[in-house]
Formats: sequence, C-alpha cells, structure tokens
Amino acid sequence: MKKLILDLLKAMINATLLLLALCLFLGWKLMSSVENVTSKVTAAVVQIAPIQDRVQELRLEVAGLRSDIVSRPELAVSSQLDALDQRLASLQQELSELRQLPADIIHDAAQTGAAELAGQIARLTSCLPPPT
Repeated sequence: MKKLILDLLKAMINATLLLLALCLFLGWKLMSSVENVTSKVTAAVVQIAPIQDRVQELRLEVAGLRSDIVSRPELAVSSQLDALDQRLASLQQELSELRQLPADIIHDAAQTGAAELAGQIARLTSCLPPPT
C-alpha cells in the first residue's frame, strides 16, 4: 500500500512537471510572437515619422500663406494654393493607409499565434510511436 501511494505521488509530480514544461514552452512561443509584433509596430512608427515632418512643413507653409494673404490681398496665391491642395491630398492618402496598418499587424499576429498554438497542440495530441 505504501509503495502504491509513493508511485502515485511520483506520477503526480511527473505530470505536474510535464505540464509546467508545456506551459513554459507555450509562454516562450507567445513571447516570440509578441517580439515579432513589437518589431512590426516599431517599423510602422518609423514610417510615420517622415509624414509627421511633412505635416509640420505644410503647417508652416499654410501659416506663411495666411500671413501673405492678410498683409497683401492683391497677391495672387492660387498657384500656391493648388500645389498645397495636391500635397494635402497625397498626405491624406498616405495617412489613410497608415491608419489601416496597426489593424493589419494585429490581425497577422493573431493568426500567426493561433496557427502556432494549434500546431503545437496537434503535435502534442498525436503522440504516436516512431516508425520502426
């Protein structure tokens, strides 16, 4: 009876250690996915920095045009306003593309993580002896 209880305790400890190893492995895979998402978000932020600079330049140009219009109403600024309008339209297009970028990154990360987890679970549940 005593031997049976000791064997059961050993089996419980072994099962607990196996579950702990599985949890550590899955946690490691999760951290790898998080690191991948972080690098993609960092790349997205790097893409946004030049657009912020362009927006600042446009703000300065608009402020200059406003002061020109106020100080000299006879000044013809239609060509400058047309050029500014074209630049604003292209900037608007780039910003709309960037708004979609974080959602795409999160969607890709979720799909990758789910596929990895499903693959790991499938490999663990199909424990077959190696072919002889």
